[in-house]
Amino acid sequence: MAARDTNTASATRSRRHRDPRLLIGLALVGVSVLGVVGVVTAVDDGVEVYAAPSLLTIGQRIDASDLELRRVSLGADESAYLHAGQLPDEGVLVSRAVGAGELVPRSAVGDVRGASSTTIVVALASELGGTVQAGDQLDLWSAPALEAGRFGAPTVIASGAQLVRAVQVDGLVAGAEAARIELLIPRREVARILHAVANGDALSAIPVSLTVGP
Repeated sequence: MAARDTNTASATRSRRHRDPRLLIGLALVGVSVLGVVGVVTAVDDGVEVYAAPSLLTIGQRIDASDLELRRVSLGADESAYLHAGQLPDEGVLVSRAVGAGELVPRSAVGDVRGASSTTIVVALASELGGTVQAGDQLDLWSAPALEAGRFGAPTVIASGAQLVRAVQVDGLVAGAEAARIELLIPRREVARILHAVANGDALSAIPVSLTVGP
């Protein structure tokens, strides 16, 4: 009798395991879970942006290890903040204080070179060569203005300046200048360049090195 009961129980368990309704139910649960995950993923339009774990002060040099990442939904303001992967390896300089816990605006940080370098736009008395392009290093020469429209012997007033871009000049100014360019220069050379510009000296930019490529 006991053996018969045991066999009956075993048969019942076997039928339960083979019951297709159970398998269908499990399949439906799995599909439902995957559907929920898919919907959540589809509506998640958040992006990872950097936040300040503590107060960031002006002039402070920071890199990714000094910040924390948060996934947030910013909508139209998304481009206003510093995203994951946008920090250069050398870090950035804080140009505007950012409070603890605040997201880091792109406008609140700057290139680390800003502490020792800056950009300046100068008008040239002679055109740049056709092979010169952004990124090339140039020596800026100045021929001092003398009396009666004459100029003295030129000398280098900025060595190894980097060409940022050629500036488009229109109208009457275009006729008075051969070219106008923006240069990245050490801050220590700003005074000499401004003095040359104020004096009306003739400036020329001569390539030191050229970038590789057409």
